[in-house]
Formats: sequence, structure tokens, C-alpha cells
Amino acid sequence: MRRLYIILFVTAIIFTACNQGNKQNQKSTSDTTANVVPSTPQEIQSISEVITRFVRGYASKDNSKVNQLIHPDLGLTVIYRPGAMDTFVKTDSIDFNSPVPDYYAYPELENEYALTFEKLPVFSCDTEKWDKQGFICDTTAHPQQLTQIALFENEFNDAAYSKETLEEIKKNGNASFRVIVTSEEPLVFHVQSYQGKWYVTVLDRAYAGCDA
Repeated sequence: MRRLYIILFVTAIIFTACNQGNKQNQKSTSDTTANVVPSTPQEIQSISEVITRFVRGYASKDNSKVNQLIHPDLGLTVIYRPGAMDTFVKTDSIDFNSPVPDYYAYPELENEYALTFEKLPVFSCDTEKWDKQGFICDTTAHPQQLTQIALFENEFNDAAYSKETLEEIKKNGNASFRVIVTSEEPLVFHVQSYQGKWYVTVLDRAYAGCDA
């Protein structure tokens, strides 16, 4: 009987330790994501500067200016819609004379709005209108468009994206925010926190397209 009590006691200790470890891991993951959100004036200025610089460079179609905001370790992932469904491809830079995809030239961009931080506008294909206008970044949600596309493609091709690749895509999404400029030809992109700085990592050329 004494031996049974000892076994139960040891089991309880191990179970408690495992629970504490899991809670610490969950807290660590939560803290890592939470720390991405800019909260100080300096952090807000940092992300604002990168966002506005990219929009200005994109509007002037200046390869040098926009590519300064793309980190070589992260590259630039372009979302596009070749048919009924979205897909994406990764590149290392933007060349306004060689668009991605090659059949879809980069349009002229006119932005008359100042950057604000709030819930993103939504485009309706029924009305072909945005529910609100602006130059907006949402820092309350992390975009997971790439994860959703990759998971969908894996349903048809099991080898499309490995588990490790999916985890990396999701991790990058958790460190990112989405930006939308509701111009006549909208601009949609993501910025990601990496090594203490912000970079443009995703260009979404599919959203607000209702052709399919």
C-alpha cells in the first residue's frame, strides 16, 4: 500500500510539472505574438514609416525604394489568382517592368489618404465597393491568407507544403499585419516584424478581384 501511495504521489508531481510547462509554453507563444503589436510612440513611428515609404515607392514605381523594405531572408510573397482560386509565389524583389504574374502589370496607384490604424475595409463583389475608404493598417489581427491558401492546396496535393513549411508560414503571419489602400486600383500588402525592424513581406494582388 505504501508503495502505491508513493507511485501516485510521483505521478501527481510529474503531471503538475507537465501542466506548468505547457502553461509556460503557451504563455511564451502568446507573449511572442503580443510583443509584435506596436505600443510605444517609437514602435508606431517605425511601422508607420515602413508602410508609408512602401506606398510612396509603389505609387512612383521606384524599384529601389520598395526593395529597400524587403529583407533578403524573408523575400516577397505575391498572392495572385490565375483561375478560380488564389495561389502565391515567392520572389526576392519587385521589378515594376517585370510584374508577378507576368500577365498582370502593376497598375497606377493614387493615394489621397493618411495612414490610420483600425479595422480593415472589406470589398464586396456584389456591389463592387468597399465598406469604407482609407489607407489602413489593422494591428488587432494577424493575416493568415498564406496559411489558408497552402492548406487548401494541400487538400489536392499532399506534397505541396510540408508540415515544417506550414508552421513557418503561420509563424510569419503571426508576426505580420495587413495594410489596404482603397484606391481605384487597390494596394494590399503585409508588413512583418523581423529582428526588431519592419519589412514588407506579402503583396496581395488577388484581393478585391472579382473576375473568377
